[in-house]
Amino acid sequence: MVKKILPILMLAVLTGCSGGLTNASDDDQKEYILTQLNDYQGLIEIYRKKLSANDNDDDRYHLSELYHNIGDFGSSNVYLDPLVEKKKDEKYLILQAKNYLELGQEANSAKIISTLLAKNGESGELWNLQGVLLAQQGKYSEAITSFEKARGLFYNEEIVINNLAMMAILQQDYLKARNYLLPLYSRKQYRPQTVYNLVYALVKSNDFESARKIIIDEKIGTSSPETIINSLLTLSPREQFNMPQQEITSGQVAVSTKTLSEQRTENVAATVAPQNSNLLISQSTGNDKASEDVNNAKIQPCSSERNTDSNIDKFKGSIPNAKFIEKMTSATITNGERLALYSSYPINYIMLPQVQSNQIEIELFTAQPAKNIYQSQLAIMKSHPSLQKIEIVNQGNSSSILRIVTLPCIKGNNIIRSSVKGKFKEKLVVDILYK
Repeated sequence: MVKKILPILMLAVLTGCSGGLTNASDDDQKEYILTQLNDYQGLIEIYRKKLSANDNDDDRYHLSELYHNIGDFGSSNVYLDPLVEKKKDEKYLILQAKNYLELGQEANSAKIISTLLAKNGESGELWNLQGVLLAQQGKYSEAITSFEKARGLFYNEEIVINNLAMMAILQQDYLKARNYLLPLYSRKQYRPQTVYNLVYALVKSNDFESARKIIIDEKIGTSSPETIINSLLTLSPREQFNMPQQEITSGQVAVSTKTLSEQRTENVAATVAPQNSNLLISQSTGNDKASEDVNNAKIQPCSSERNTDSNIDKFKGSIPNAKFIEKMTSATITNGERLALYSSYPINYIMLPQVQSNQIEIELFTAQPAKNIYQSQLAIMKSHPSLQKIEIVNQGNSSSILRIVTLPCIKGNNIIRSSVKGKFKEKLVVDILYK
């Protein structure tokens, strides 16, 4: 997570450092600052500029890594492929295998991993990647063997232990998962996914007191601890922790209070699938333009929820280095609504647990709406009477919440990335189905 550092303060600190940047060029200083801020988008622009002037292996590989870090795995391979063709270096091939795995191209990834392991069976990173591939294929026992091998070869402990905990959770051995994760948490050096996995394991082990304390201490979610716990109690890994190709990554494992779709390629990521994520959804009408064919007579208020004030506020504040949601459109689909969010950069997100029958929330990481989106929100609400509220709220922790409140009860929801032409590179499609 990008730390909130005032640019002027950051510059002052960097300028005061001895050595380092004192005699560096303006470009070097800018790159250093962007690196400290984890501003991948800014770094991509720098490396594209470098390569346009002087194409070289090191900068090209680093550019591929940057694209991988923002989740643009196709572009990462575009710039990586010439390096692989010219020199089949292990680090090039590992990154290519990770990209293939993220893109759902298991066969391509498996071929690379198998070849590399035959040459270097002492690489913990390769054994971990092999475990991720096997987990994606549902071969849990073999995946565990690979993760244990990676652990024995001293690969990143938190990553491997999270993956082993994930395997335990998927086999409903929650005590074992808890025992994996508690030592990591006690060291106070952990990633958010470790906490999410631990809370889930504690809840499923009926250790509600410990789960409640962690939820409060770590400020997990926007709902009350009891609401989160009750939501997690209903989630079954085999029924609701879906592992489709496009969702499995080799990034950090996270069986969280949330749906994870943005994890990076070092660990396994499980997804809390919505109750009806396997429902067939009809194509939208009007090419994502708001449809006026809503049958108002069939819209029934959700009797289990209070009506919510439809007034919405404009997005407040700003998020450092945020990716902008530059466009929002809507459409009517069979028994529901569709929203689409457009951006020039991939947006990482998670679906928060549904705690109200007529509301869903999606956390958008390092993302915020452009100023014109507020008018789009108002227009969509006016065009779709069943949508009571569409608001985007600054969380104050480098993420924002897209909150959608409906008049009817929600039966299911689904969010996918979709291809898009033109200036936008990212399109998130959110489908909401009514009961």
